[in-house]
Amino acid sequence: MNTTTYHCEHALLRDGWARDCRITVDDEGVIAGIETGADSGGATRLYGPVIPGMVNVHSHIHQRLIAGLTGYRAVGADSFWTWREQMYRAVGLLSSDELRALAAFAFMELIEGGYTVTGEFHYPHRLGGAEPVRTAASLVEAADAAGMSLTLLPVWYRYSGFGRKDPAERQRPFVMTLDALSGLVGELRGQVAGSIHRVGVAPHSLRAVEVSDLPEMLAAIDFGPVHLHISEQPAEVAECRAHFGRTPIELLDEHIDLDRRWCLIHATHADDEEIRAMARSDAIVGLCPTTEADLGDGLFPVRRFVDHGGRFAIGSDSNLVTDAASELRLLDWGQRLQLNRRNVLCDEGEHLGRRLWTDAALAGGDALDQPVGELAVGRRADWVVLDAAHPLLDGLDPDHQLDTMVLAGARNLVDQVWIAGRKQVEGGRHPGRERLAPEVARLRRRLIKAT
Repeated sequence: MNTTTYHCEHALLRDGWARDCRITVDDEGVIAGIETGADSGGATRLYGPVIPGMVNVHSHIHQRLIAGLTGYRAVGADSFWTWREQMYRAVGLLSSDELRALAAFAFMELIEGGYTVTGEFHYPHRLGGAEPVRTAASLVEAADAAGMSLTLLPVWYRYSGFGRKDPAERQRPFVMTLDALSGLVGELRGQVAGSIHRVGVAPHSLRAVEVSDLPEMLAAIDFGPVHLHISEQPAEVAECRAHFGRTPIELLDEHIDLDRRWCLIHATHADDEEIRAMARSDAIVGLCPTTEADLGDGLFPVRRFVDHGGRFAIGSDSNLVTDAASELRLLDWGQRLQLNRRNVLCDEGEHLGRRLWTDAALAGGDALDQPVGELAVGRRADWVVLDAAHPLLDGLDPDHQLDTMVLAGARNLVDQVWIAGRKQVEGGRHPGRERLAPEVARLRRRLIKAT
C-alpha cells in the first residue's frame, strides 16, 4: 500500500498538542502512523497548527438558498413558524439538478469553514417531481464535487403535528411510508458502499412521526445513525403536553432506550430531569447555535448537560452561517449570557478553543458513524491547517492560535482543509466555488422575484 507523509510543527492529538509530528496517510486516506519529535525529511510540510476537521452534525443544505433573505418583518410576531413558511416556499422552487449545484457550492463553503463531514438531514424527497432516490443521489453527487464527506440522513416524515395530523400541502413532497424509507436507505447504502459517505435515518420529529411507530422503524433500519429534532420550540412542547401529557423528551424516553445510534437535535427546552436523562444515555445532543439564535429557539443549558456527563456536537442547520468557529463561539457566548460568567465551556486550567474543538469534533464523528474527530492511527486523514502567518496568529503558541480562531476569527484564519488525505482548500478558498457562483446567484434572484 502506498503512503504519503506530512510534517507539522504542532498537531492537536487527543491528549494535547504534539510537536514536530510526522503523519503517515495510506492511499485510502486513513492515518497509518503518527510520530512525534520527528524531523521533516522527505515529508510534505504543513505550515501551521494542524487540528482535526470539524464535524457538522446537522445540516439542511437547501436552506443556504434563503440565507440572509428572511430579515423582513411583515405583520405581527415573526417566529420559527413564519420563517418555516418562507423556507417551504423557497424549497418548492428547486429541482434536483438545482439542488445539486446549490449543495455543492454550500458544501464548499462549509469546508472552507473547517467542516470535513456533514450530516445532511434530508427531507425534500421529491423536488420538481423527481423520485426520492434521484434527489438524494444529487446530494451525494454534490458532496463528491466538493470533496465533502457526507452522512446522508433521509427523513421519515408523515404528519404535520401531534395526533397524526394530515400533512400540509407544502409538506406533502416530504411524506414517505416506512417501506419506502427503508428501501431508499438500502438503495443509498448500496450506492455509497466503499466511499467516505455513510447513510443513516432521521425520523423528523415527534410532530412528524408518531412515537409509537419508532420501534418498527428501528427494526426495519437496524443499524446506522438515527437523528431526531426534539423540543426545539415552546409551542412544540406545549402541543405535545396537551396531546400526550408529556414533553417530547419524556415521550421519547418512555418509548425508546436511547443508545449511541441517537443524536437529539436542539433539545432546547429541556428541564433538569430531561437533561440528566439525556446525559445518562449514550445519545449525543446536536446543537446549532447560529440557527437557534436566528429562529429565536432559545438556549440549551450546555454547561449543566456537560456537568452530568453529556456529550454535544455542533451543526450548521439552516446554513445561515457556514463556519465552525462561529458555532462554537456562539455556543459558549450563549452560556455566558445565561450564567453571567466567562469561558463557561472549559474547566480550570483549560483553553476554551481546544476544549470546544476537540469535544465537538469527536462527538460529531461518533454521531455520524464516521472515523473522524481526532488525529489518530486508524482515523481518516481529515484536518484543518491554521494560517500561522496571519497577523492574529503569527508567533503565538498553538493554544492561543486556536483560541483566537474560535473567539476572534473564523475562516479567514484557516489556510488549508484536507479530507481523506486530499487537500480541498488552500489559502482559505475552495477552487470549485467560482464555477458554481453564477448559478447560486441566479437561484437567489429567482427566489426574490417569486416572493
